[in-house]
Amino acid sequence: MIVKSRLAPSFLPATGVLEMTYRCNHRCGFCSCPWFAASGGYAQRGELSVREWQAVIDRLTRMGVCNLAFTGGEALLKEGLFEIMRHAARSTVEHIETREGGLVSEFKAPNLYLLSNGTAVTQAVLEFCRELGVQLSMSLPGLATLREHTGIGDPDDILGKFRAAQALGMKTVVNITVTKRNLPELYQTIAAAFLAGAHQLLLNRFLPGGRGMEHRDWVLDAAEVREMLAVAEEALADAGRFGSVGTELPRCIADPAKYQRLTIGTRCSAALGFFVVGPSGLVRVCNHSPVDLVHVAEIETLKTHPYWRRFTQRDYLPKQCGGCALATECDGGCREAAHIVGGAVDAPDPLLAGCEVGER
Repeated sequence: MIVKSRLAPSFLPATGVLEMTYRCNHRCGFCSCPWFAASGGYAQRGELSVREWQAVIDRLTRMGVCNLAFTGGEALLKEGLFEIMRHAARSTVEHIETREGGLVSEFKAPNLYLLSNGTAVTQAVLEFCRELGVQLSMSLPGLATLREHTGIGDPDDILGKFRAAQALGMKTVVNITVTKRNLPELYQTIAAAFLAGAHQLLLNRFLPGGRGMEHRDWVLDAAEVREMLAVAEEALADAGRFGSVGTELPRCIADPAKYQRLTIGTRCSAALGFFVVGPSGLVRVCNHSPVDLVHVAEIETLKTHPYWRRFTQRDYLPKQCGGCALATECDGGCREAAHIVGGAVDAPDPLLAGCEVGER
């Protein structure tokens, strides 16, 4: 039945990002996982067990979370991952979507996503993802620069896994984090992934945080971000594919309307479009954030947490953006990157640090 309006199942966003483990088999220089920061300021606590993760999934689906993204660290290093994901696939959650001018409700399994660096992906993993209808995303941060960025890996190995997935009839996503080091080969990297069978592109600019704080000289400037977008748009058009930018950009840096193949967001989605449950069960507003809020067992108290409310109420616009005519359609870029680098949630995005309104 189509209805005009209805109450949401809960205050939670529709997407939960579940960080299965602190462990990883790569040492990516652009990694923003807070527990890999050289300062050691983020404590690694005991990881949730398989049964505890299953209970988390039960709780979240009861609260209307209909998209579950499994990541890490490297999710495939989590013992019992398949058991956890099978439990999710057997769950039922209400999906609400707009159709024919109204809202349609349907009870079915949550949409499942697996984000991996690709190294631990095997034929068995691919067949598991196909069986459960999991959308698999694999990272390819460069060709000639892959080992420099990750400390491990062979691009031909990752490309071979895209080919193997295509042979199984799977539609995969290639995830590319762009730095000053791999920007010169971005077109070739995207093209290689599509030729190998990737179906979509998830593009991210390198945001400092975690281990990435040791490589802040890799951060793109505004001109390089525009180059990144132009190159990606060209590669997508040539391949007849589509993609999206995974982290928001200041509206003064890029106009989303100029891109036909690449979807670009200018509003922060943390705590509004998605949220994160860390390996030990602590909730954060997003995967870049080093700020633990509440344990998932007490998730109902999250809606009154001051830090959570700053994001849900968008109480974080940088002062320098206050007089900007574009402020109504922009949050001034990534708020957690601003927090990590500038020391406050309402600090300037690293792209805009030192700029005044009108200088961009």
